[in-house]
Amino acid sequence: MAPSPQLDALIHPKERRYYALLVVVSVVVYALLVLTAVSSVESVGAIAMYGVIFAVAFFMTHGLMIGRLRANGVRASERQLASLYAVAKRHAATLGLESMPDVFVIQAGGALNAFATRFLGRDFVVVYSDVLAMAEQRGEAAVGFIVAHELAHVKRGHLRRRWLTLPGRFVPYLGAAYSRACEYTCDRIGAHCQPDGGVSGLLALAAGPVLFQQVDAREYARQAERETGFFVRRSELMASHPHLTKRVAALLEHGVPVPAYTPVADLAARSTAAR
Repeated sequence: MAPSPQLDALIHPKERRYYALLVVVSVVVYALLVLTAVSSVESVGAIAMYGVIFAVAFFMTHGLMIGRLRANGVRASERQLASLYAVAKRHAATLGLESMPDVFVIQAGGALNAFATRFLGRDFVVVYSDVLAMAEQRGEAAVGFIVAHELAHVKRGHLRRRWLTLPGRFVPYLGAAYSRACEYTCDRIGAHCQPDGGVSGLLALAAGPVLFQQVDAREYARQAERETGFFVRRSELMASHPHLTKRVAALLEHGVPVPAYTPVADLAARSTAAR
């Protein structure tokens, strides 16, 4: 199924910019390693040994994580967690994915999150159980956005050919900057798939599956301007995800609709009526 022609316009401009920088840095690092190996025969063995050790350690660690996921998680299907499966299938079709990733639900001690990963050519979307529980508390749209956001990582190829940019990711701040740009892109694409859940989904990650409906989106977005300073900025520069306040503000600026509930406006209305 062909992807929507609008998806290209949703890519955050910094994503491509930082990706190009990562590739350039990584190519330079790989070239230096080759030159070092060629110039010194003794270095060849050491470089190869450390490379193999690193690759095997990463492969085994990631493989064991996927093994635990497949053994303990609940795989969504038409017969199991059918509502979640239907949402994922619908968004995968909207994005034009050739095949839908395997969707698993895991219990994470109350954490509210989801992530996408890839192993041996197989894509996975993992949803924490409390995210899915939101659907039982009138948060279906928020859940739909979160699922679409993770599918967007698959669509954009964020999980593929990571070896190509691996050295660049170790450059201070550069890898994190690219990751944050990818998150902005996936927020936009997720909101494209589920417009009524874009802001709600992020507010749910901020305030939880119950209280998020008491958070005013515009007021929360204004925190990005009010809560500033050295440590606030530094904490974001070192993080793989932008601050949630900025993500909400970015979606609002992009034209994503504000949720139907507006606590601040409702409070003002009640105050006026009381007078």
